[in-house]
Amino acid sequence: MTHLQPERAIMSILQALRPTSTRGSGSRGARRAGTVAVALALVGAAACSASSVRPFFRPLPDALVDTLRVDPAVLTQDLAGLVAAEGFAIRWNSPAEGYLETEWFDVVERRPATGSSVDPARVVRLRFFADPVRQGETALVSEAVMRRTTDPSMPDRESESMVPPGHQGDVILRRILDSVTARYGIPAP
Repeated sequence: MTHLQPERAIMSILQALRPTSTRGSGSRGARRAGTVAVALALVGAAACSASSVRPFFRPLPDALVDTLRVDPAVLTQDLAGLVAAEGFAIRWNSPAEGYLETEWFDVVERRPATGSSVDPARVVRLRFFADPVRQGETALVSEAVMRRTTDPSMPDRESESMVPPGHQGDVILRRILDSVTARYGIPAP
């Protein structure tokens, strides 16, 4: 599917709903306008959400927040390299959306793991949300999360919490953040 298909779909819907006569078009015109609005909303929603990687949930309240002098897409690309250098596999990466998420990682054995590990405190996932704040500046929200429980009936996000300060996941996250801060710097107040 190309990016032009939703536009073509909109045009064909508009063509089909275009009135052929202006006589007696009062209520039919209003119905057509409502139908056009609904059709455009549906096509637009399908086109926008079909390829989105960034989740609908917000970062955890105690996530780390930094503002850096860099474009969100560039920052997200650089974070991918830093995360991979730490041994994490990347689950989702979208520089266009300013989002990166890793697979679960055992910080003791330094290898990939599952979120349902016997010892959930050893297994972490990193997430980065990069959003523009001003021209050339990005707000970076970073998480190193672990699962509080291995209950498979709970959705992942509901069982996650930030790792405590000093946890190996926190150490890795801060090392990554120190690297991007040194590279791009913090904007002047």
